[in-house]
Amino acid sequence: MTLGVLEAVAEAAPRCQHVRIDEMRLAEVCANIRLADVRLPTWDFPTFYGADPDALAGQILLFNAVNFCYWGDPPWEIEFAGQWWGGSMAMLAAIHRALADGIPLLDGAYLSRLSEKEFRQILRGRGALHLMPERLAIWRGLGETVAQRFGNSLTRVIFSTGGDALALVRGLVEDFPSFDDTRTFAGRTIPFYKRGQLAAAMLFEAFGGQGWGALARTDQLTVFADYKLPQALRRLGILVYDAALAATVDSQTLIPAGDRREVEIRIATVWAAELMRRALTPRLPEITALHIDYWLWFAGREQGPEVRPYHRTLTTAY
Repeated sequence: MTLGVLEAVAEAAPRCQHVRIDEMRLAEVCANIRLADVRLPTWDFPTFYGADPDALAGQILLFNAVNFCYWGDPPWEIEFAGQWWGGSMAMLAAIHRALADGIPLLDGAYLSRLSEKEFRQILRGRGALHLMPERLAIWRGLGETVAQRFGNSLTRVIFSTGGDALALVRGLVEDFPSFDDTRTFAGRTIPFYKRGQLAAAMLFEAFGGQGWGALARTDQLTVFADYKLPQALRRLGILVYDAALAATVDSQTLIPAGDRREVEIRIATVWAAELMRRALTPRLPEITALHIDYWLWFAGREQGPEVRPYHRTLTTAY
């Protein structure tokens, strides 16, 4: 059993009209990547609830259920552990803060009845966070399913998949509709499963492949098609947008979810990362898509005058 992501994007990539992969530039970039540059994250930031393994595992699942669309203006930020956190780290901080305050966020029954007032109090901070109603609905739905089918325990979701990363992703997609991240392209369904795959990867990485992170087949996960990775690939010259798409992205004009341009960006992102993995494997035989993803994600955090905007799509997928 595979997730079908690579097979789908491999077939779709040659059909992209607005995005292309510069394979010569990709080879140049890969030639300069050293073993010391490639690593997996340990996720040992203060935003992670590291004191309790069960709570940390639950936090990772709860976080990934609503881990999307952090580009509000001004950006949403959370104050926690003596500093301000933005983006995905802000969401982790909000969950950690709530757990530390005794809010039973990992209790499915509580989560299913979470009020809008409680929800907004949990996510209190500064700046703008898109898709608040959708986030609340996702948490409520997650809680209801966990309460009814998993003994009210988020960690049973992990346990039920038998220590297999692909089975965990498939289980999240089948049991929790918000994880079912697919797009239609040229009459075919393209699965991406960004948040489901990231949940499996983060568990594996945060627990060092032990305990709740003892997941087989993480080497068969793909990179996580979001808005930061294509930004990094474009800055590196690996992804090339046509003039019209470049103008749309650079002017920060919204691209609708499911629009061909948005789907092509995601297809090209996953396939370019796979080509990078293949190019690096002869020198770095242990490299996986998880290494590529973190290397690109870290590169995407760099700022400077040459950094162009990421594409903006209002979506719960990423």
